Amino acid sequence: MNARALLLTLALAACHGTQAEAGILDTVRGWIGLGGKNKSAESKKTMPRILIGTFTGGTGASAQQALRKELLDSREFFVAGAEEKIDYTVEGSSIGGRVTGRLRDAKGKELFQRSYAAPGLDENLKALTDDVIYTITGRPGLATSRIVFVSDKSGRRQIYVCDAEGGEVHQVTHDKHGAVSPSLSPDSSMVAFTSYRSGFPIIRLLDLNVGWERGVTDTPGSSFGSAFSPDGTHLAAVMSFIGNPEIFVSDLSSNTAACVSDSIGAPSSPSWNPDGKHIVFSNDDGSGPKLYIVEVPQKEGDASRLFRWRTGYHFCTDPEWSPDGQSIAFTIRKGGEWTVAIKPYPNGSVRIVQASGAQHPSWSPNGHFITYVQHGELFVHDLRSGNRRSLLRGFGHITEPRWMR
Repeated sequence: MNARALLLTLALAACHGTQAEAGILDTVRGWIGLGGKNKSAESKKTMPRILIGTFTGGTGASAQQALRKELLDSREFFVAGAEEKIDYTVEGSSIGGRVTGRLRDAKGKELFQRSYAAPGLDENLKALTDDVIYTITGRPGLATSRIVFVSDKSGRRQIYVCDAEGGEVHQVTHDKHGAVSPSLSPDSSMVAFTSYRSGFPIIRLLDLNVGWERGVTDTPGSSFGSAFSPDGTHLAAVMSFIGNPEIFVSDLSSNTAACVSDSIGAPSSPSWNPDGKHIVFSNDDGSGPKLYIVEVPQKEGDASRLFRWRTGYHFCTDPEWSPDGQSIAFTIRKGGEWTVAIKPYPNGSVRIVQASGAQHPSWSPNGHFITYVQHGELFVHDLRSGNRRSLLRGFGHITEPRWMR
């Protein structure tokens, strides 16, 4: 529709009253891709419809209200009213912040009943929300997920952690020499990071529950750029104790490490495939960083196999495998600017997610979102709708976000 026709349509709407105006504007929204009633109706049809039933007990009303917010924020369900057709009902009780939740399907069959006894009501409802999401969709929820990142807010780069909405931010390292390159364990109980307290980079582990901290290996030389394996028992990292830096896999129970790469150049940013058998990393042999895949030996004596994964770009860094193992997100240089891109694995076309300085992408546990930084600001990007929103702004200069896996 050209501009003259659009103006004529709006003028006719104004002449025929509010009811006509509403109908024509909905049509115009559809033409120009702004959605409207049809989009809302489509969402109700495609998303599961869930009713938040009664929550009894002294804190039941607060629990019901907070659960409604968590389920709406998840963008996984249409939260239905009591008179509407529903697919599921969640109800329960809450006394003193403790929560018992029950999930039933449309036929009344109980899918689960669980109790949550963490100190805070919000924490318990986040756990209930994630259990509801996983039971219905088979995908992890994000309510209890965490994002770890680096910020210079304190005057020196340190590690911070926040929730999936950019709230509950707290500093987890206080290293006088700074801390960078964080990685969260799958259960978000530990963070691995690179410290410079010894004068050169060394990976350390910090337990977020009890606060103890230790090194990863007893080997000399530098180490940096760590990534937890899918089961949390191993750590992939760049180590240089044999001379040239290579990708090593460290067994966290024994503090031993084995080299899995045989590269020429400077490897960085390893990331595990969810199968635990492959690692993608960036390697710069002097002609710009490219992406490589290495097959991780599954038993002692097995040989590893290394090959280049071609993306069509000559400058690729910060790769991270999607939770389903079907895609890899990474940073490229396009038109002289940092750009976040995604490519299906092993083959497919590159999709540009965000240009203009975006970098350091990391997938949400359910694979629907990517977090990244752009000019020091932390964003989350919905890969289904293409919409994005700022999680943290004005919190120093933020880099290297990593979502728990």
